[in-house]
Amino acid sequence: MRATIRNPWAASLLLGAVMAALIVTPALAAARYQPDGLIRMATAGVLGYPSSPFDGPFLGNNIYNATGAHQTAIFTDIGSTGPSFLTFDISIQNDGSAADRFKVKATGAASASVVTYSRGTTNITSAVVAGTYRTPSLAPGATYLIHAKIASQSPSVARLVTIRSVTSSTKLDAVKFGFLWNPGVPMGG
Repeated sequence: MRATIRNPWAASLLLGAVMAALIVTPALAAARYQPDGLIRMATAGVLGYPSSPFDGPFLGNNIYNATGAHQTAIFTDIGSTGPSFLTFDISIQNDGSAADRFKVKATGAASASVVTYSRGTTNITSAVVAGTYRTPSLAPGATYLIHAKIASQSPSVARLVTIRSVTSSTKLDAVKFGFLWNPGVPMGG
């Protein structure tokens, strides 16, 4: 037996309910998780003097890989009187479709004299190097900024920082930064 709808209002309500179900169904699809790491050189300075801002554009937007390819910021010092420190901004962006937290891990030894990490004025170096640092929950599209500082009087140094979804650990991104001391290049003159 088949029901027949004779009332135009009932037919309209039924059609509206069917359309609403079709529109809502994609929103109920599985959430997508994806961190996006971005990097830029922020400042350079000599201890005891005001630092010079670079504030260049962030590199790596919507580029996802585990190597830092196409999302790397390297400062090359070609002389003996370069900066005594460099800072880099690392922006962690939630490119997923649901709220997520992200674990941050950097390569290299925990050495406060070479590379340090901070969030505002809080030193987070040991947690970042150990891979135990976690961001708070970030809504889709939200960003979270941490800073990396290199004591550039050190020999050449590079670090890879991996950002991994806490909810879906296979989803990650990485940025790379460093200081390259190149004494073989003569200064102009």
